[in-house]
Amino acid sequence: MQKNVLILAVILIIAFAAMAAPVMAAQSATITANPAKTITVTVNGGITNWALAQGLNTDATSVTLDVASNSPNWVVSVKDALDPDSVPTAKPDAGQMVDYNTATSVYGTLKLGSSLVIGGATSATQYTGATVTLTGSDQAIVTGANASTAAGTFTGTPVTIKQTVAITDSVLPTNHVYRIIVTMTGTTP
Repeated sequence: MQKNVLILAVILIIAFAAMAAPVMAAQSATITANPAKTITVTVNGGITNWALAQGLNTDATSVTLDVASNSPNWVVSVKDALDPDSVPTAKPDAGQMVDYNTATSVYGTLKLGSSLVIGGATSATQYTGATVTLTGSDQAIVTGANASTAAGTFTGTPVTIKQTVAITDSVLPTNHVYRIIVTMTGTTP
């Protein structure tokens, strides 16, 4: 009987050991990722009823940019998109303000002789500004500093607008203003 009890005890010990030590097989998966580059540009403000005088006119407070990007290599560019729906073919030179009838929303043929000049601000560690003479092609006015501090959200970045007026630039009649629409585009090259 002791032999039977001993055999039974050994069988029970082996059974409990088999339950206590399950067989395991493990494998792993490596996961890597990188978010896509993104940028959002918001243009705040504008200039209405700008009282232009002969000589250089500068407005450094009416227009600002908010830029949010997860990439430090961002760029904000400007261009005169020529407002293609209603600008007359008489506007061969992009960058110049053109006669606009506020009563009829139609452009005329008169234009200021000098192109608009636009400049972006500079921050010590996050972005660099540049001043450009407006054309029909994208030109960078603010560029991320290519450092980790250049990714993020930057609000209230000043944009300086300059317009030179000559004695030969005509005064427009009632309900007419010189007008230009500046397109600002953000990219993450």
